[in-house]
Amino acid sequence: MPVKAPPLPPGWSRRRVGEIATVQRGLGASRSQAPGPLTRRQLRCSNLGWGVLDLTKVTTTELTREQAGRYGLLPGDILLAEASGSVERIGRPTLWNGEIEDCTFHSGLIRVRPAPGVDSRYLYHALSFDALRGEFGRRARGVTGLKHLGSAPVRDWCVPVPPSAEQRRIADALDELLGRLDAGEAAHNAARQGLPRLWDSVLNAVVSGCLTDADAADGPAEAPATGPLLPIAEVAEVTAGLRTPTATDKGSLHPYLGVANVARETMTLGDVRQVTIPVPALDADSVRRRLLDVGDLLVVRQNGSLERIGQAATWHGELPGALYQNHLVRIRPDRRLRHRFLELVWNAPVTRYRLQALGKGTTGSLSVRLEDIRAITVPVPALHVQDRLVRAAEIWKERVSATGTHVEEARRSGAGLRLSILAEALSGWLTGSVATDGATRPGDQAGFPEAGYQQQEFDFR
Repeated sequence: MPVKAPPLPPGWSRRRVGEIATVQRGLGASRSQAPGPLTRRQLRCSNLGWGVLDLTKVTTTELTREQAGRYGLLPGDILLAEASGSVERIGRPTLWNGEIEDCTFHSGLIRVRPAPGVDSRYLYHALSFDALRGEFGRRARGVTGLKHLGSAPVRDWCVPVPPSAEQRRIADALDELLGRLDAGEAAHNAARQGLPRLWDSVLNAVVSGCLTDADAADGPAEAPATGPLLPIAEVAEVTAGLRTPTATDKGSLHPYLGVANVARETMTLGDVRQVTIPVPALDADSVRRRLLDVGDLLVVRQNGSLERIGQAATWHGELPGALYQNHLVRIRPDRRLRHRFLELVWNAPVTRYRLQALGKGTTGSLSVRLEDIRAITVPVPALHVQDRLVRAAEIWKERVSATGTHVEEARRSGAGLRLSILAEALSGWLTGSVATDGATRPGDQAGFPEAGYQQQEFDFR
C-alpha cells in the first residue's frame, strides 16, 4: 500500500511538471549527408553527470533554422537523462547555465523549461530529489539493456510547488548547503583517487629499500639497503603456462587459471575453469612442471590492456592440482627471495612499467616474451632486510585500507545527507515554512525513503 505523502505547508500545491514547465525531448542526430543551413553543438546523455556537465567532448549536428530554435537551450533549462543502461542514472538532472552559445540537445535528453514564476533552481532540486531516490528509474520502460523514460511521464510528474518567493529562499539555502556538501565530496573523491598512488609509492619504496616505519621495526630504523640487482631468472624459476587443451573426457581434471583470475596482489577464484588434461606418457612431466605450488607468483604477460601487463599475485594453494594458461607466467623464487617481498617488488610501478615497455602488439593484444621477463632485474637484499620491508609495507597497507574505508563511509554519509537536506527543503522545514507544533518531519515518513546506495569495499590496487 503506498504511503501517503506528508501534508504541504500553507500556500504550497502539488503540481504536474507539465503545468509549470514545457517538456521537450531532444532531436536525434541528422542522417542527411548534405550539410544543413546551421551547424550547432549538441549535448548528449554522456555529457550529463549528477548535477555537473562534462563539456570536454561535445558533438555537432546539422539543423534547419526551425529545429535550431525548437531544440536550442537557454540559461535556466533543466536537462534530464532520458535513457540509460542503468536505471539508477535515468532522470539525472543538470541545470543549464548557457555554458555554450547556440547549443542544442540530443534525443537521449529531455529539456524541462520552467514557466515564468517558477524558479529553475528550485525545480532542478525537486527533480534531483526524485532522481536520486530512483523514482524516475522505476518509471523507465524497455525490454533490452537500455531503458527509456519518455517525455510523457516527466510531464505528468508531480512536485511540491511553494510560492515564488519561497522557491527562491529554498533554492538559495540549497545552493549554499549542497555547495558545501559538493566541496566535501570533491575532497573525498580526491582522497580516494590519491590512495592508489600512495600505495604505488609504498611499493616503489620497497624496491628502493627506502620504506621505513617505526611500528615495523624492533629497534632503530635501518639504513636503506636493496642488495644486488639480479635478473629474475637467476633467483627464480620462470615457466610459461599451458595452452588451452583440446576438449576431452579422458585424462586428469585440473583447475585451470587464466588472466581473469589474476590481478594486482589478488587472486579471484570464484570462476576458475576446470579442464581435462590428456596426459600421454611423454607429456606427463610437462604437466607436472606447471602445477602450482604455494608461494608461486603468477604474472600476466599477455592481455589487450597495457595496464594489466605485469600484474601479479602469489598463489596460496587454494585449489590443489591447479594449472595456468600460457597468457600467464609462473615465477617460483628460490631461498634468496621471500614470496611476499617478490610480490610487492613485482607489482611496483617501476617494475611493471619496464615490462609494459617490452609489450608487443598482435591483433589487439599485447604480449611480453618469456626471455624478456627472465631478464627483468629485481633487488635481492638479505632476508632480514626483505622481512623488514615486508613488515613496513603491511603496516602501510593497513593504513591505506583503513583510510579508504573511512573515505567510503564519508561518501555514503554524504549521499544520505544530501537526500535528507532535499527532503527537508521540499517539505518546508529547511526555511521554516512548517510550524513545529505537533508536525511530523519528512524523515519520519516512509514517503521519503533513502536511495539504495550500497557500500563498496575499498580496493587500492
